[in-house]
Parts: sequence; structure tokens; C-alpha cells
Amino acid sequence: MNRLPDDLQKLNVYTEWGKLKEIIVGHCIDTDRVSVDTSFRLFYHQQIKDVLLKNSYELQKKMVQERQEDLDALQKTLESLDVRVRRPKRLEAVTPFATPHFQGHLTSVQNPRDQILIAGDEIIESSCVNRSRYFETDLLKEIFYGYFRAGARWTCAPRPMMREESFDYSQAQKVPGKGESWKDRQNQDSSFEMMFDAAQCLKFGKDIVMNVANANHALGADWLERHLQDRFRVHRVTLTDHHIDGMFMPLRPGVLLINPLTMHDKLDRLPEALKKWDVLTVPEADKTRYPEGSVLLASSNISVNVLPVDGNKVIVFDQHGSEHHALMKTLERKGFTPVPVRLRHSRVFDGGVHCATLDTVREDAPEDYFSG
Repeated sequence: MNRLPDDLQKLNVYTEWGKLKEIIVGHCIDTDRVSVDTSFRLFYHQQIKDVLLKNSYELQKKMVQERQEDLDALQKTLESLDVRVRRPKRLEAVTPFATPHFQGHLTSVQNPRDQILIAGDEIIESSCVNRSRYFETDLLKEIFYGYFRAGARWTCAPRPMMREESFDYSQAQKVPGKGESWKDRQNQDSSFEMMFDAAQCLKFGKDIVMNVANANHALGADWLERHLQDRFRVHRVTLTDHHIDGMFMPLRPGVLLINPLTMHDKLDRLPEALKKWDVLTVPEADKTRYPEGSVLLASSNISVNVLPVDGNKVIVFDQHGSEHHALMKTLERKGFTPVPVRLRHSRVFDGGVHCATLDTVREDAPEDYFSG
């Protein structure tokens, strides 16, 4: 295994907005097939339609190529901002695999933030939620060994068996018009396993806000609280079914950017300290026309999924890399400097620039932003 350069900085991330020094940008190359099983349908139960009731579906090659082009261009933009960029190992083939309890196809690291929580000086591999992503973090291990050699801690949350009886189906059963298909799934509490994604967490110095929507997540929150007990405070909220960074993003201390389609009536669920922060609203939904048959996994307001570079610069994105879209103007009025990039097909690949990256070094510290 190749060693990373000796001038690699030590792992350090406590916020979403500290000055960014090093980051990982994902790959979608060699992605052509998506496995559809219980875990996938449960994860996307609010978005998917009947077309997904088969075992898998194929991604259009042109969309994959365009997404990869934009991820490569995102690397260049970050490097122009003096941020060092790492890339995951390339997936050589979308091959099938099997465990004693399920089968799947290997996936590339499109959205590295989903599976990895960087908490201070520690790499935490979260407890997988989607079966096909079970071995995804193997493509990041060469990078992680570099940080480990430089002094980072490295932990894996307990890996679930992911049997059919491991999942909590109650949240899906509550969805109007779609819960009917899950009504016969009733598992015992004792069979539930810990399953959570790192992207259910946002960092605020000493505090981590974690979205917890079902019994699997709650077990994950229990583990995370105990694991980080002397270093971080974990605040549980219930805002969405899974990932929190499609709901809101902190841009700097005192300012939140929210997805109005899903957050307008949920601000009172945030920790008390965040209720005092100024709120900016994503001004318009994505009106992009996607090719016929496209499976849209992310909200039309995925543009909330921005990447703060420091307390001033924020990387924003749309289908064209436009310098004139409404979110740019919203941020400028608040004194931010938005940096536009093109990131096509974000609703298909279920992530904006925050999901598609994983910051590993920021100039920040475990400050207390929630007291006083």
C-alpha cells in the first residue's frame, strides 16, 4: 500500500465551516448498476416509485460521465482555493458479493461523507444502512492509513448483519400513500441492529447534531454518545428519514441555510442554541428536466447541500455552474462569497457538493457554540 506524502497534515475537523485545508472528492466512474433490495427501498421510501420494485436498474452512461467530469472539475476548483484534494481508489468493476445474510454489488465512493464521520482527530466508519455500500470504505483505506500514520484515531462502528429482521420498518409505514407496502413488516425490538450513516450528523465544535428517525438510528446514537462521551455532545433530532445535510447546513457560527420544502415547519426541533441563529432559505427548487426514466433520489432542493470553505466562501452548485442563480444572490446579500461549480445530476446521484466530499483537515477547534 502506497504511503501518502510526508507533508500530509494531521486529521482535524470540528465544524462544517472552519478554514478548509484537505478534502476527499468522490468518484462515480465505473458506476453503472444500482442494486435495489430491502435496504435500498427502505432508505429511499419517500422518493422511489414502482419502477424500482425490480432487483436493480442501470444508470445512463452519459450521466455517469458528466457527473465524473464535474467531480474532476470540483477538484480543480478546490485546489484553486488552496485546498489539497484526495480521491478514493477507483472501483475496478461492479462485481457481485455475498455475505451469509444478503447479496449486493460493489459501489464506488460517490458520496464519501455518507459512510465516514470525521470527529476531531478521529476517522469513524459508520454502521452501514444500505447493503450494497457494505464494502465501499475499502476504497478509502489507503488515504486513511496515511492519516493514521500521521496520528489519527480510526474506529469502525459495529457492522450489522443486515438480515430482514434487523430493520425497523415503522418510519416507512407512516408515509402517506406508500406505507401500505410495508404494513406486513413487524420486527421485534430485540432483533433491531445498529445502523446509521455518518451523513446523519453535522458538526458544531464540541457538539454534533444527529438525525435519528428509527430504532436502528437510535442504537447508533447510543453507540456514538458512549464512544465520544468525553469529547463531544450528541444532540438527537428527528427532521427526515436519514441524512441531515439535505435539510440544513451551517455556514458559519450564527447562520444556517435551510431547505424550505422540508424544514419550514421543523425549526422548532433543532437544539435550543440553533433556534437563535439566523436562517437563510434556499430560494428555489431545482427545475432541471432529467432524462426519461431517471430515478430521482434526492430532494428538488438539494442545492442546500453546499460546502463551506471558510466562514466566508461557500461552494454552491447547479446543473450549469451558473453565476447568476438565486442562491448566489441570497448568500451575497448576507456577506458570503459564493463559489459556483457545475454538478450535474445531483438528484440522481443523491448528493450535492457536501455529500460528494469529505473534509479531513480544517483550521478549527472543539469550541462551544451552544452555550451562552
